[in-house]
Amino acid sequence: MELLTKLGIDWKLLVAQIVNFFILLVILYKFVYKPVLDMLEKRSKTIEKGIADARAGEERLAQIEKMRDSKMAETHKEIGRLLDSAKNDAEMMKKEIIETANKQSEEMLVRTRTQMKEEKEKMLVDVKREVAGFIVLAVSKVLQREFNSADQKRLAEQISQDLLGK
Repeated sequence: MELLTKLGIDWKLLVAQIVNFFILLVILYKFVYKPVLDMLEKRSKTIEKGIADARAGEERLAQIEKMRDSKMAETHKEIGRLLDSAKNDAEMMKKEIIETANKQSEEMLVRTRTQMKEEKEKMLVDVKREVAGFIVLAVSKVLQREFNSADQKRLAEQISQDLLGK
């Protein structure tokens, strides 16, 4: 202690300062250091939570993008299938329309041919009648000069039947 006195240090004052220093240290620890540490801990947890949330958000975003891409691919496939189906339906409708048009034109052609044939037959019958009439007239005039009326009548009827095909 003597050494301290020679150096000009009062040991009572030194002890009081050491006690004051420890009291100040305890007060600072309780009222300043601990709240600052708690605040830093809360801030650290908040930052960690923010980082974790950001990572979770990025993962969720990646999942959503993957789902969107798969849905888009599915949609493109479905659109392709629908387009193929529509194309096939259009081709079938085209074939049906062509077949229907062909059938109708064939039916029309058959009807026209039948109608023309009937008209031709009718015209032939009409022409035969007229020719038969002219022949009967011509024959009757010739026969009037050469045959009697009963012979003329019988001959006219026979020629008329032969010409008409009865």
